[in-house]
Amino acid sequence: MSNFIQAELLKMKSSLSKKLFLAIPIFFLAFAIFSNIYAEQQPSTNVFLTIVYNLWPIFFLPVGLAMACSMNINQEKIAGDYKNIFSNNISLSKMFFSKVVVITVYQCISAVSIAVVSILGSLLIYKELPIISQVIMTTAFIIIVALPLIPFNLIVSQFIGVLITSLINLIGAVGSVFIALKSYFWILPWGSMLRVPAETMGIHPNGTHIESFNLVPDFHVLAIAMGASVVYFLILIWLSNKIFKRKMYI
Repeated sequence: MSNFIQAELLKMKSSLSKKLFLAIPIFFLAFAIFSNIYAEQQPSTNVFLTIVYNLWPIFFLPVGLAMACSMNINQEKIAGDYKNIFSNNISLSKMFFSKVVVITVYQCISAVSIAVVSILGSLLIYKELPIISQVIMTTAFIIIVALPLIPFNLIVSQFIGVLITSLINLIGAVGSVFIALKSYFWILPWGSMLRVPAETMGIHPNGTHIESFNLVPDFHVLAIAMGASVVYFLILIWLSNKIFKRKMYI
């Protein structure tokens, strides 16, 4: 299995997907620097954190994962549409799972960078540190609940291109704004991604601050988000593996 992961790491190293994951935290860092230089007066509340943890799960994370998965699949198609897999009797299951692992690793690296940028950006703009434990917890929960999007996008990318895959994720994320604060937020992975910062940071899915926010999050809600996401992830891993094999043999 390690050989498959090493092979996928080499593919990712030379692809645009790697640059895409790194570009997202750089964007937010540039925004923080720009705000520090040109903003005449900063509000008392940390608007930077609100912007980061609203735009990241509603746009940059789902669209970024969609593009990374699509480019990964396109890379295989350009290299010969999996002909090498058949000629060398390579395990399709292990190859597919290695893709999920590698994309998850790069997404985690990007998420850690997001957390660091959030802390540094807050310090740069407001001259004070945010609640670091809050930033770490929010980042970790968002990454966990976003896991189902990786096998989902690998499935979708088998049949359609980068643009449509990204559009599906964008529609899913924006549409989830309307259910993220409902009790059934968990029916869509994008809904869980937006519910997490609402619970941990008081960030409304529409980008505003929740007035009645309590610093103590509802861990029951977070447990539902995590549980549903893990179940979706496992189901999609199984389903994507079946679809991947079937498509290869058609």
